[in-house]
Amino acid sequence: MSHVHSGFTHLFGSPFLQLKIGAGIADITGYAFYLFHVAEVNMMGYAKSSQKSAGIHFRLRSRAFIIGDQNASDKRVVYVSADIGMISQVIRRRVVAKLKTLYGNLYNDDNVALTGTHTHSGPGGWHQYVLYQFTNLGFIEEATRPVVDGIVNSIKKAHESMVPGSITTSSGDVENGNINRSPWAYEQNPESERARYKHNTDTNMRLIKFTDESGKPIGILNWYAVHCTSMNSDNLLISGDNKGYASYLFEKEMNENTLPGTGKFVAGFAQSNMGDVSPNTQGPRCLDTGLPCDYKTSTCDGKNALGPGYETGGDVESTRIIGSYQYQTARKLMNEATNAIKGSIDFRHQFVDMTGVQVKLNATTTVNLCKPAMGYSFAAGTTDGPGEFDFKQGDSDKKHPFWDVVRAFITTPSKELEACHSPKPILLATGEIKLPYMWQPKVVDIQILRIGQLVIAVVPGEFTTMSGRRLREAIAKVFLETSDIKDPIVVLAGPSNTYSSYIATPEEYSVQRYEGGSTIYGPNTLPGYIQLYSEMAAAMIQNKPTVSLTQPPDLTPGAINLQTGVVLDTAPIGKKFGNVLKDANDSYKPGNTVSVTFVGGHPKNKITLEDTFLTVEMQSSDGWKTVKNDGDWSTKFQWARQGVSESLVTIEWQIEPDTKPGSYRIGYFGANKAFGKITPHSGYTKEFKIQN
Repeated sequence: MSHVHSGFTHLFGSPFLQLKIGAGIADITGYAFYLFHVAEVNMMGYAKSSQKSAGIHFRLRSRAFIIGDQNASDKRVVYVSADIGMISQVIRRRVVAKLKTLYGNLYNDDNVALTGTHTHSGPGGWHQYVLYQFTNLGFIEEATRPVVDGIVNSIKKAHESMVPGSITTSSGDVENGNINRSPWAYEQNPESERARYKHNTDTNMRLIKFTDESGKPIGILNWYAVHCTSMNSDNLLISGDNKGYASYLFEKEMNENTLPGTGKFVAGFAQSNMGDVSPNTQGPRCLDTGLPCDYKTSTCDGKNALGPGYETGGDVESTRIIGSYQYQTARKLMNEATNAIKGSIDFRHQFVDMTGVQVKLNATTTVNLCKPAMGYSFAAGTTDGPGEFDFKQGDSDKKHPFWDVVRAFITTPSKELEACHSPKPILLATGEIKLPYMWQPKVVDIQILRIGQLVIAVVPGEFTTMSGRRLREAIAKVFLETSDIKDPIVVLAGPSNTYSSYIATPEEYSVQRYEGGSTIYGPNTLPGYIQLYSEMAAAMIQNKPTVSLTQPPDLTPGAINLQTGVVLDTAPIGKKFGNVLKDANDSYKPGNTVSVTFVGGHPKNKITLEDTFLTVEMQSSDGWKTVKNDGDWSTKFQWARQGVSESLVTIEWQIEPDTKPGSYRIGYFGANKAFGKITPHSGYTKEFKIQN
């Protein structure tokens, strides 16, 4: 079977689509003097008030891919997969605005898709709607800026690296990589529908490979559904979780002898319909007894879902295992990717007010979608991250007197809203609350990208397994019946562009587990999306434009921000910033862990994008050479407050088995603040040996 040769050769007798392709990677972890992400900002995902960041395990990245028609500069699409909980309207609006400043109308709302991997160990603070601001204490401008700038940087790098090339594709299963965390809800779907599928999750990974004219791969992008919740809600270190680790492994292999995030090859592990899909494959367990939780409600004392590495290395080991499964599958699929992507490039985008959508359920029944609302089971949390209160998943009654009072204090849902959302018992009538501003979006992004026979449905929320299957099937049906594409490959990409919580099937909605309780436009939310995406697919095939009749609001000018900045840093008496408090040993062996402590400053004071808090340096013939930084899996940067204004910084390096013998040292790079002035500081450990 022939592979790619110089120029555009033929596979299976069909020519490649003549493309220009580019890939870029950039840091989104922090910004100069505004490192709100790394310390004392609540992480985005678990909605746990005590989960405030206190350091870095490994850095967050934005990975951008641009695909364009060589013969038509206006026919190109941008796909970004960022190590972030989700994309907010604020992030998308600002990224597109910056791109227009740089490139005019080349990149715009229509052809730019921004997606998140959905890590729950990343920063928050960049949402404009109240519900998603609670644990972050509002909208944080300083936390938003690095995400926007990093995403733009990754797109800029992809744009500047564009070369003639081709795209090929393959698919295969990831074994033991996920479970359904709401099987009781999944089982409410019709038996005949469930019988068509082997598993109650999607185990398939779809991969596309980017290759330049010489046959050299420049990147891969894949879609596989699994929550990035291998790191649990007790974790306080910034982490890309299992998908970030999979990308790290792939890029480390392909970009030999480079530091993380600096190589040419880019590996995007993108998210898909993971709404009810968990990486914690041991399932929900009662931590005090080890027994499974209640099947319908996932309820017991000390409830939590456990990952495959729980007993041997906790959530870090679980992250490594699930990330490795994805990496290994993707590595195999890259070698097998010989099916050429061929055809034209197209795209459609539309802003839609979901509360005004009329859904035609059948020939005689049309219903309206609802204003947003969240059910009681939303407050129960999930088996990946249980809620902090006494709610249970599957709640369909109103037996929470205390919370009924709280609800009444905020806004009691109208009878119309309750009827529209039935059987959901409404805890928060988010679509009817006016103060201090909107609580959840009414306007969302609907988007489809097409590259040849590859059709990407870019969705604004977390679709469950069966919801995603139904949407993909509906879009494929439109292309099969009305276009010349006889083998459409439809993938679902989300959460993207806007975040609007979950999308469960109507049947799953009926039992009100977490996903149903968090389906915000009512029981017919999924049929509404299927109708909208089917209409958009038809417009694409008929070469008709899609028109946005509304725009999302910009709520940031009046947004609340209760986050505090750093007032003063001090060093202990007799010490200076950067001094070593706990030094390295004289020697170590591979497998050992080096742990050192420095007098530090608050991490909010310091860092530019593409920088580092730490280095592991090896002595060479021409001086000290950095071999690791805080983007590496094997290092950890941990910050702790001491007293009122002192900071301790602990750096760990787990020495890998293949580490070369020699002389090493660890460096720390921070900044301190006094009287409004920020001053950089640094420090080094003593030299130590690594011996086999």
